[in-house]
Amino acid sequence: MCLRPFYVISIMALLSIVLPLRTASSQKPTAETFYNIGMEEINKMEYSEAIDAFKHAINLKPDYAEAYYRLGHAYYSLHRYEEAYETYKKAVSANPDYIDAYLAVGSLASMLGEDRDALKALEEAVSRDPKNAGAHFALGSLYSEQGNLNEAAESFKRAIALKPNYAEAYYNLGVTYLKLNGRSVALARQQLRKLKSLDSELAEQLENMLGGK
Repeated sequence: MCLRPFYVISIMALLSIVLPLRTASSQKPTAETFYNIGMEEINKMEYSEAIDAFKHAINLKPDYAEAYYRLGHAYYSLHRYEEAYETYKKAVSANPDYIDAYLAVGSLASMLGEDRDALKALEEAVSRDPKNAGAHFALGSLYSEQGNLNEAAESFKRAIALKPNYAEAYYNLGVTYLKLNGRSVALARQQLRKLKSLDSELAEQLENMLGGK
């Protein structure tokens, strides 16, 4: 892929910093070189330049899962959601155990209305890493959005069991109990009591939702 002139200048300028002084014969940039450049551009919020750098990294190393993942972030930051979604899926293909990539696929799929793909990605994340609290939390959040409240509650409870100070999981579990039925108000209050020592803002929100219940 040919870079536009502006980006050639930007990347070559960064190369002069990233690469140590070597002989001309040893200065050929690697996939990791371009990946590092992409991360520098991400940190500067120069997402278009980051996209070019990550693409160069992938051209040199087609199975570079982390580069696909970061490329997806760059697309997402520019609101190019379809491209981000497809790129996150490529990260999963490059590394089928890349849990963060599954979570990103699930999140984008849900946002784009691809509910089945979202559920498939998040269930796969939980299956591959059952001790990942964040994966259980993400799956619970999706279940809740889809109206599967009992499944959502179970996922949030698993997240809490793995990460006992997971304030967001306590909050979401409390909200889920409130959505279930009146008999679950007492359970929601239990989550509120635990939440008060973890996150006062979330605790206040949940308490307001409980109101006089």
